[in-house]
Amino acid sequence: MAFHGAVFPHRRFQWIVLVPFLLCFGGCLLDNKDKALGHGHDFGENDSNLVLCMGDSITVGGFSGGAPWPTRFGVMTGKAVINDGINGAQASTGAARIQSNLRRHQPRFVIIFYGANDAIHGTDVDVTASNIRHMIHLAKVNQSIPLVANVMPMTGAREVFNARVDRINEAIDAAARDAGVKRINLHASVRKDPDSLLVDGLHLNELGEIWVAMEFMDVF
Repeated sequence: MAFHGAVFPHRRFQWIVLVPFLLCFGGCLLDNKDKALGHGHDFGENDSNLVLCMGDSITVGGFSGGAPWPTRFGVMTGKAVINDGINGAQASTGAARIQSNLRRHQPRFVIIFYGANDAIHGTDVDVTASNIRHMIHLAKVNQSIPLVANVMPMTGAREVFNARVDRINEAIDAAARDAGVKRINLHASVRKDPDSLLVDGLHLNELGEIWVAMEFMDVF
């Protein structure tokens, strides 16, 4: 994509240029999305434009001082977004909270993004998988569409947890596949570009927040 002689080969830099525009006009992006995610799905009484983002501190976001990825995702897509990220949360946290969240908010879509803290704390992979499956199931019962993100690789001192991350991601992939829901492969993308993370090797920097928002936006 060229901008008056300047070429941006990577799409994340395209978005750095476009984000100010999106802040003003993001609500118009869905005007022609007749075949958007969930087209033809019976959402029941769920809010037609609401996305519930459930996750840990990576979803809380803002560690670099900028807006977290859920906020950016909402601007990019024109959707209303609830950020239910909780610092230190494991998949068990999400499993315990999702029913009340579904009843309170009635979201059309639910983004499920857990597993990093499960890896760090050595939670049994089967337990993590069971909690992810439970969240997927309850979202579907609620007539919401769940989307599941896998765990990003860690860098620096936290690289020691990546073997557990890989096992958790295998379980997440299986859970999404068995339930017939979309899995967003954040792990593969961060492996290609680890500069998306802060020096703590876990949380997103400014570019990472934009990039993750884009990854979810692409599904919609």
